[in-house]
Amino acid sequence: MQRSFKTRGLKITPKNLEKELIEKARKLAESPAILFPKCISKCRKCSFDKILSKMEKISEFGDDTERLISFASWGDQLVRSYAATISLKNATKIPYLAFVDLPIGKISYAVRGKVDKEKLIGVQYFDDPELRLLAFWDIAQKDNLYLYSSESGFFCSSNSPKAPIEYVRDSLRTAPYKLDDRGHCPHTSARMRFEILWKSAGLTISICTECLGDENLLHHIMKGIAGRDPASDFDLSVKNEFECLSSCTVCKIKKGMEGSGALRRDYINGKIGDRKFFESYLREIVMQLQNRNDPILVVGEKCFGSDINAFISHLRGSNAEKEALRGLLLKEKIPLISTSDQAGKIIGELWDRFGKLLLEQVASPGVIDTILNQRSDLSPAQMINEAKRLELANQVHALLPSYSFLGDIGRLADRLARIVKTQDKESLLKIIEKERQLDHRARAVTYAFLCVANIADQKSWQYTNEEKTFGTYLANFASELVKSEGEAYHEALVLLIAATGSIEEIVREERK
Repeated sequence: MQRSFKTRGLKITPKNLEKELIEKARKLAESPAILFPKCISKCRKCSFDKILSKMEKISEFGDDTERLISFASWGDQLVRSYAATISLKNATKIPYLAFVDLPIGKISYAVRGKVDKEKLIGVQYFDDPELRLLAFWDIAQKDNLYLYSSESGFFCSSNSPKAPIEYVRDSLRTAPYKLDDRGHCPHTSARMRFEILWKSAGLTISICTECLGDENLLHHIMKGIAGRDPASDFDLSVKNEFECLSSCTVCKIKKGMEGSGALRRDYINGKIGDRKFFESYLREIVMQLQNRNDPILVVGEKCFGSDINAFISHLRGSNAEKEALRGLLLKEKIPLISTSDQAGKIIGELWDRFGKLLLEQVASPGVIDTILNQRSDLSPAQMINEAKRLELANQVHALLPSYSFLGDIGRLADRLARIVKTQDKESLLKIIEKERQLDHRARAVTYAFLCVANIADQKSWQYTNEEKTFGTYLANFASELVKSEGEAYHEALVLLIAATGSIEEIVREERK
């Protein structure tokens, strides 16, 4: 895209820049042809021949500064800029320069005659791959030319884009990613990639999600191209070559497609970078699928089609989280695409739309009301786990006897048994950590329940050999307590207390 900018002011000319400008003016005076691109399309009529002819005539007055300044005040702007620039070769000093701020930095240039600053900069920096295009943008657009400027040369194609191999190689070599000569990043086997099809180069540049950054690769490629529509030579796409783990007879996901028109325009105009384009594209695909009554299930690069069981089995997370997701998918038949295989994160992504419905898969209405009204501080995944815990606790407690009085050992055993029945191993560890000041007999009881939960090894160093031996003996009694319900639970608790050598009183509470 052609740049427009304003002159910022004047500055004193550095000696090295003054010397460079004078030397470049001498080179242009000797051979104006070095200013122009090399033709690669064998045009019947060259847009630059007439301009070059005028410059060659002007070069004959190279020692007449006043005449050159006169030439720089009328006629074709590119010819004017040439005359203004070669007039510098006769100067012993260039006291002041104008300067502008461009994306590539602050650019200084010498003002002579009545010439557009873009043309002056383009001519005075004819050896700079990017800046020299400023002198030719209007000609390229008017005459439908495509100019390619890089370190390896300056080239011109008429009527349509035709990227020269030299420009292609330079673009790949200087790209913000490590690319091979095919334009591929090192991870060629990646199933999800951002791709740019460079049509006239016959090249598909492919970057995996691991390599993608905030750069705009298309802008990098196009920065040395001038023409009516350089972007027309490129197609943008995201490849979703999912690993198929379903039995679908027809794939329900299009494996490669362009983003929306608005997304494409934002990228071409430089408003977003490569990763942002990729992520926005994926969001658009998810939205499209969510508007379909077609249960597509995708995690990362793996597609499970409509196989809910296979999808759930692949996820990482608690049983409660998986149960909630399974119930939701069976009931709603919704598509689900996630970059994460963590059930908790997927629940978070679905919460705004299906939060209460997810809770309904693991808990009764009373528990759900408690969670929503009293535990809003929890994350969605934590709400699911807490709801499941409360639901299970209610169910278990309904099947167990209640006690109006228990001694220390009885109360500890009853508490630990109910935790093992209704909560996870981490909860058991937390409770036992709070009981670290217990006496020898009680510590043996806690070790027994650690054995029942198969986590005694994690805490064995905290117990004496005598406590571990006693606890291992009590583990059989603790196991029976955990497995029991109703009257059998009461009998198992009595036996466990007796096995510890305690003679504590136990008083059951009458149920109404």
